[in-house]
Amino acid sequence: MNVVTPRSSVQRVLAFLFDQSAPVTRPFIATACALSRPTIFTAMERLERSGLVTEVGRRSGEPGRSATLYEIAPAAGIVVGLDIGGSNLRVSVADIRGTLLAERREPTRQRGGQAIVEEAIQLVRAILTSPEVPRVPLAAVGVSVPGVVAADGSTVSYASNIDQFTPFDFRSPLATALKARVILDNNVNLAAAGERWRGVAQELTNFAVIAVGAGIGAGIVHEGRLLRGAHGAAGEVAFLPPNSSHRRVDAFTHDEAGGLSLLQEAQARSGWASAPPVTVEELFLRAAEFEEPAATLVEQECLRIASVIAAICAVVDPETIILTGGVGVNDRLITRAEQLASEMAAFPPSVIRSGLGERASLIGAIHLAAQGAQANLIQTVADWDK
Repeated sequence: MNVVTPRSSVQRVLAFLFDQSAPVTRPFIATACALSRPTIFTAMERLERSGLVTEVGRRSGEPGRSATLYEIAPAAGIVVGLDIGGSNLRVSVADIRGTLLAERREPTRQRGGQAIVEEAIQLVRAILTSPEVPRVPLAAVGVSVPGVVAADGSTVSYASNIDQFTPFDFRSPLATALKARVILDNNVNLAAAGERWRGVAQELTNFAVIAVGAGIGAGIVHEGRLLRGAHGAAGEVAFLPPNSSHRRVDAFTHDEAGGLSLLQEAQARSGWASAPPVTVEELFLRAAEFEEPAATLVEQECLRIASVIAAICAVVDPETIILTGGVGVNDRLITRAEQLASEMAAFPPSVIRSGLGERASLIGAIHLAAQGAQANLIQTVADWDK
């Protein structure tokens, strides 16, 4: 997404107010934006007339005359974050600064791109009509998708975790139905964005989020910037060559290190004290009880994740790896993968648990939508000083 650099005084003031978590006074804005008070007066007057900024009270408790407080107006718009997953659909509504207003989750009832998009549209429409959401314009929708997003910003490939095995345009039907700007990104890329915005990566500039759920993927941030690659496929660690193989993973196979493949391996093993485990959580619990097939499978999984960590280290040298996903947040996996990776990597990173858990991609989607909506408004007011 292109970021608009504020140039005019109105743009600078608006961009500054988007970043504020509490109301501020005109003198405070003037100092922060390095603008004269008459210039600030004119800019604020225009922003108030446009409905983008509103007066919210007066500062009290300090010597001298009380000063009027201002912030971004609710009428500036709302944004939606949508996380499309194979198990759940999640949606959040926030104001244009990203402050959460409402959130919903429901199980994914259908499979395949078209069916899931239709279900997602209904879920978004339902939350937009809920009592906690103001009736103001929908400025942007950020969408987290489990696949590779092409340069056109619409076409998603390798979305096998939702049984979409061919490229599919996720953006166009959403934009048409919701009548708003829709911005797509990969789910793990957005998990990394979410962790940097509101999670455990707020102080980090070189890190990677590895999500291990039904499948596996990574969102890599290097020198403060998300790595995307020539085809939008940076971080698609499921395509690392499988053990003892030189073939490319195809769109119809489950990721080798993901939970679905792990459970398939469990079903194929013999030697269980009772029936094979049916969930990854059960598999790890039985491994902790030293049941042999479970212990072997879990150790193999830890080795696979450690190998992914080591591969990322060899290329971008991150300071921290953040593990997330239904499999990735397991304490045994985090501890053991860090131990094994320390034996493989020249400069081993710390390995920590996600701060946002299963909501990381959703929080990243809200951030994506808020950035898009803010950039659009900043561009809209570009000519006001002319």
